[in-house]
Amino acid sequence: MSLFKQITTIMSLFLLVILLSVMALNFQSSARYAEAELSNNAQNTASSLSLSLANAKGDISTMSTMINALFDSGYFQKIVLLDTKNEVLYQRFMQAEPSDIPQWFRSLYTLKSPLVAATVSSGWNPIGTITITPMQENAHVKLYQNFLELLQSFALISLVIFSLLYFLLKLLLSSLKRLEAQAEAVSNNNFIINEKIPSTTEFKEVTLAMNKMIYKVKDIFERESNAAKENHRLLYRDTLTGLGNRNYFELKLHDVLTSEQADATGTVFTLFIEGISEANRSLGHENVDRLIQKLCSMLQELTLTQKHALVSRIDGTKIAIIFPRMETDDLESLAEDILSRAIITFEEFSVPECAVKLLLLSYSAKKSVADVLDRIEKELCFVQKNSVVSRGAEDEEKRHLDKRLIEKRIEEHAIALALQDVYDLNGDIFHCEAYVRLYDEGNNLLQASDFIPLVHKMRLDSRLDQNVINHVLNDTLLEHREIAINLSLPFMQDSDMLQWLKERLAGLPLKRVLNFELSNHSILQTLNESFIFAGMLREAGHNFGIDRFSIEEQSNLNYLQMLKPAYIKIDSKYLNEMLHGQENSSLQALIESLDIAIIATNLEDEKTQVSLQNIGIKYFQGSLLAKPQLV
Repeated sequence: MSLFKQITTIMSLFLLVILLSVMALNFQSSARYAEAELSNNAQNTASSLSLSLANAKGDISTMSTMINALFDSGYFQKIVLLDTKNEVLYQRFMQAEPSDIPQWFRSLYTLKSPLVAATVSSGWNPIGTITITPMQENAHVKLYQNFLELLQSFALISLVIFSLLYFLLKLLLSSLKRLEAQAEAVSNNNFIINEKIPSTTEFKEVTLAMNKMIYKVKDIFERESNAAKENHRLLYRDTLTGLGNRNYFELKLHDVLTSEQADATGTVFTLFIEGISEANRSLGHENVDRLIQKLCSMLQELTLTQKHALVSRIDGTKIAIIFPRMETDDLESLAEDILSRAIITFEEFSVPECAVKLLLLSYSAKKSVADVLDRIEKELCFVQKNSVVSRGAEDEEKRHLDKRLIEKRIEEHAIALALQDVYDLNGDIFHCEAYVRLYDEGNNLLQASDFIPLVHKMRLDSRLDQNVINHVLNDTLLEHREIAINLSLPFMQDSDMLQWLKERLAGLPLKRVLNFELSNHSILQTLNESFIFAGMLREAGHNFGIDRFSIEEQSNLNYLQMLKPAYIKIDSKYLNEMLHGQENSSLQALIESLDIAIIATNLEDEKTQVSLQNIGIKYFQGSLLAKPQLV
């Protein structure tokens, strides 16, 4: 029971007892007063009548006439005239007619019927005695009328008092409601400050204490967030240029190579500066550093419109840019522009000994990070100074997929799912992530890296995601498994698809729970849509997760607090590097303070798993534990 109901009940009972007590006392007083009035009136009447009868000088007929006149007034039940020997000389008696007064009311009190007497004399000679019994029914009627009036008055008073009590309690407890909302918000990782300070001393102190606590929690959150970003910067940022360093390049390249989305294919652009050693001797290190900074700024400026581009300085002479989802042909004009600007920059710094080599190299999910890096080193040897060379992926399978065939196969729902389990420390399955596969015209199964880039180019991402969702919902083999579905950015940006998904989820049994994931990059591009989508999933009883999470220095980590994901998937290598050697990792403390499960993905070796377990990571996914299996 709420505090408002408890206080209202107690105060209502208290006031009710007081009102009933006062009403009972008032009624009893009225009853006693009515009884006294009956006695007094009867006594006065008897005295007056005895004097009147005395004037009759013992004439019975005259006295009977006087008695009849008084009796006919209807206020008396019995009038008896007795002689000196108590013999009845004359009497009148009337049986009381029952009134409409309920019997339960009569049982509330006792009204004594007085019998009064007065001596009748004629001069000094006594004639007899007159006795009068008053009619009680009139008193009952009067008491009942008084009772009804009293009841109406008390009902009105009670209504006014209880109304005032209700609004007073509402006013007093409104601050408590705000405190309750504030506490619930904190439990949901929303840190809101109560600006309206109540005047009640106790509530004021509690409100100020809550605000102080929330300020501290927010400060801790901001401090941990900044510490995590600073740790990320130290590990993955080049100190000279502010770009990503080699660790960052390898991390992001591994991320796209292991992706089941369109990022799995693309191009690595490498700018190699030749003659750095000679330039250091002729210009000095400071001038060469400024030269490198100028080149990096130029690259950032030219790639600004490429929202997926990832720029890194992988060593002192090489700057690499990962262009997911783009082919070498798409970047040749950009490469020529970069080449001409680089040559102009060298001329501005008067370093004729410096030259650049530009390499456009395709990558695919069939290669590892080490393979791509080795190939970059080999191919750069064959690039002429101040020139651009394009190379396709080495040993790339020449699969020419027809666009119309891809569209037809998606239209026919010719897909399959491969599930990869996520395990906890006890070896139990946390959930299964679904990876899409597509059948070609020969009913051969295509890996995601074979068709997803083409699907993306044809803008069929949303329809493919729709196929995956329908497949999961319609396959009876998956009814009792908790599936995680990774959605594409176009699906999130399609309001019709989101409405369709909402309607599909509404028809599911309550016990069935699905997980929907978005990549961290997609979330940062659609924060508002992601916030609405995450709320819709929670309301429907499903989970929202973040895939391929990494810290982005240009973004505030407060979006984690806003989205409240059920879990975050982080590459195990990146997670191990971020957490390694810290007694209390800022990133781990930050995420766990929001009650978010951390899943280490792409787990390939037992050493990394043990290291992560030792620092508190409880969920793992990767080929070390289970590879994707067709269902």
